[in-house]
Amino acid sequence: MAHLAQHKIKIRYTGGLADQNTLPAYDGATSIDGITRALHIATHAYMTGEVVSRATALRGASLVLKPARPGSFIFEIIALLEANPATTGAAVGLAAAPFYDFIKTAFKRATGWLDAEPETRHLQKLYERKQPPNLLKAPADLDELAETLEGSLQAAHRPIGAEGTIGSIEIGSSRQNLLTFDEESKGWVNTREEAAALTVYQGNITRYNALSRNGRAFIDQLGRVIPLRPDGDFPVGDLSHLTWSLHGSNVGARNKLLLRARTVTSANGKVKRLLLSDCQRAPET
Repeated sequence: MAHLAQHKIKIRYTGGLADQNTLPAYDGATSIDGITRALHIATHAYMTGEVVSRATALRGASLVLKPARPGSFIFEIIALLEANPATTGAAVGLAAAPFYDFIKTAFKRATGWLDAEPETRHLQKLYERKQPPNLLKAPADLDELAETLEGSLQAAHRPIGAEGTIGSIEIGSSRQNLLTFDEESKGWVNTREEAAALTVYQGNITRYNALSRNGRAFIDQLGRVIPLRPDGDFPVGDLSHLTWSLHGSNVGARNKLLLRARTVTSANGKVKRLLLSDCQRAPET
């Protein structure tokens, strides 16, 4: 199929064997596969507004792999966009800047940069609008996408670190580096076993997506904003507490909740997200 735009994504491995223009065969192949799957999932989300957990057939786009070339260990993946993204009727959706911005934001959130937000005005406007116009779709929920990308990015980070043979991996366009994978981001994407016990946190909802049910809350005990989502045992009737807290946060009114949740922690000991079992309004103080 003819494509309307193409965007080159350069992947550069540095340090160790990569400086000799080689990679360890198994870990290197696993890493390349992980990066390719992550780009596949993110490109699908950009084009359709849908988050899928597997690198299924792309709609409206395709990815092609170009071979490695000298200079550390470098290869390229070309994203061929064959239609306008379903989230916008504007041709600007095919431009390089919003595409790279989306990939950067999704990958940064998935590797621990929880405050990463789109920087291009086009993407900012997509995420600011309350409802998409007729025949268009809402953009993908970035927190849901970040969680979905973690499995692929675990594989992508495999050669990095003391037990590996690579120092870092740079993901970029032809002109600039978008982000770098290193030992710190490897520690983030590799998750400790999910806590079975429930912990009670107090906090207030700062963001909530009624479609994906992903949200964020400022957690008093942690002193920062944490992604969260209802787990399988979360009562549907408690969803109203989440929207109540969000409204209170937006207007400066009462907003505190008691959140019973399972804690998901990164390999380096940081709380990544909360899986809610139930919640209730916190007593007034």
